[in-house]
Amino acid sequence: MAGSLNSHDDIAIAEIVVYTFLLFGALFLCKIHGFSRNAGWFYIVILSLARIIGSGLLLGTVNDPSNTSLYVGWITLNGLGLGPLILINLGLLGRCFESIKRSGGTGVQIVYQRAIQLLMLVAVILISVGSANSNYTLNGATPKIQYSTLSKVGIILMIVVLVLVVGQFILALSNQSYIAHGERRLLIAIGASLPFMIVRLGYACALILGGHKQDTWLYLGAAVIMEMMVAIICEAVGFTLPKAPQHTENQAMNMKTPPEA
Repeated sequence: MAGSLNSHDDIAIAEIVVYTFLLFGALFLCKIHGFSRNAGWFYIVILSLARIIGSGLLLGTVNDPSNTSLYVGWITLNGLGLGPLILINLGLLGRCFESIKRSGGTGVQIVYQRAIQLLMLVAVILISVGSANSNYTLNGATPKIQYSTLSKVGIILMIVVLVLVVGQFILALSNQSYIAHGERRLLIAIGASLPFMIVRLGYACALILGGHKQDTWLYLGAAVIMEMMVAIICEAVGFTLPKAPQHTENQAMNMKTPPEA
């Protein structure tokens, strides 16, 4: 029997509307700046799709409230939110460091950026697989979740990655004089995004590590709005940036190539 819309469903409808606009904006930015994962905009596309599809699954429970698989799909896609948010900011930091290194400052090598991205990917996979294998019990409109060990390991890895991102931000901030004037706004966007990401991570830790029950309004304030703010901030700064110089995409390879005699 079909049920009526509850607060979670209303939030899902709002997410579909907001992320549809963000998806088109992200696709436009990818067209301008490129679909490279290093650029960061690609991850806004992933986040938007995850939120649109996940919200659709949740709304599907209105007509089939006893279908646990729909809840599992929604919760699994919810776990993907932190990964793209952090990777978006890693991409923006990468562009900052490219600008810093072009001017002779101290930056983070590409190999270290790749290592952090790989660690983030492992964390996302662990959380996704762990969420799919967690124990779910339907308790009214909201399922009760007992998260698996994989989810807990994944969230710990995300804590490590976010700490590394904060460290990179501090390094970029200390070298901001080497960043081209048109790209210093990247630091503002990253600095503005970090508090929202920290709150979002704290909420995930409370659920997965702390075992707290999901509250609708806490979910809205500490998860949904936090993710939207980061996506909007990063997308907004993307519309103000000029296209990155073509040679920066191959900068690491060029630096490794010895000059001809």
